[in-house]
Amino acid sequence: MIVRITEIDDVRLDPFRRTRDRDLRADEGRFVVESPRVVSRFLDAAREGRFSIDRLLVAPEHAATFVSIAEPLDAVVHVAEEELMTAASGYHFHGGALAIGLRPKHEPGLDELIASIPTEGPMVLIGLAGLTTMDNIGGIFRIAAALGANGILLDDACTDPLLRRCIRISMGQVFRMPWARVSSLPDAISELKPLASVDSVAIENLADATPLVETVFPARSLLVIGNEGHGIDPATLAACSLRVRIEGPRDLPKDEGPGGPDERSLNAATATAIALHAAMHRRCTGDVEWVDPGSGVG
Repeated sequence: MIVRITEIDDVRLDPFRRTRDRDLRADEGRFVVESPRVVSRFLDAAREGRFSIDRLLVAPEHAATFVSIAEPLDAVVHVAEEELMTAASGYHFHGGALAIGLRPKHEPGLDELIASIPTEGPMVLIGLAGLTTMDNIGGIFRIAAALGANGILLDDACTDPLLRRCIRISMGQVFRMPWARVSSLPDAISELKPLASVDSVAIENLADATPLVETVFPARSLLVIGNEGHGIDPATLAACSLRVRIEGPRDLPKDEGPGGPDERSLNAATATAIALHAAMHRRCTGDVEWVDPGSGVG
């Protein structure tokens, strides 16, 4: 069903006028989605029953596409010119498509994440310990999807993946990538080993960590990435069975090396991409056998 809107004071635009994240979260857990591709990925997730649609607003050139997608969901497609959409929402980057979604009543937990991953064979999860930057959270979801991770585990200190900027930077992969929230990452790590045969690997710039180039990853790994400022907290670091360092230049001055006062470091999303790519292509098939990335195995 299409409903056309032509006036800026039309009350049907009201939900799109109050689209600050904090306002939406307080309004029964709503969130905003923008751009045609990301809105399409959100609607795919709604079709699978993982999210619910509150409102859709699209430009005329996208109306036919979104009506066909939204029809099975009994969602009304509101249509307005892009200038009207921008004036109402205050956004200039919506690309002609906006949606407001409804969160599940409860965020998925560890059990749901374990249920979504393969029960055997190689796989990689990403664990996030205290990441607070929306750019990193959104970027890591996009990286995880692009490189083939099986899911993401966030602790309570991590930023909400359903904030508008996170959703946009992830290119809507927050709606595709399985993820879960846990109150304690160390406790989750201790459960992953017996429940899902997953070994934890801390990606941390420590002088005594194994250099990435020398690392053979466990067949089933959780790659733990720490806070942008202080890294992985001591309790989570202690829970990890392996520590891996993405090594920098060999001739770094001591004060710019691991633990130095002027330490060089990668941001969390970049470190995730490098470590995840290595883990996907340089890992054991069992306890000792290494899979050569050129062999086509794994």
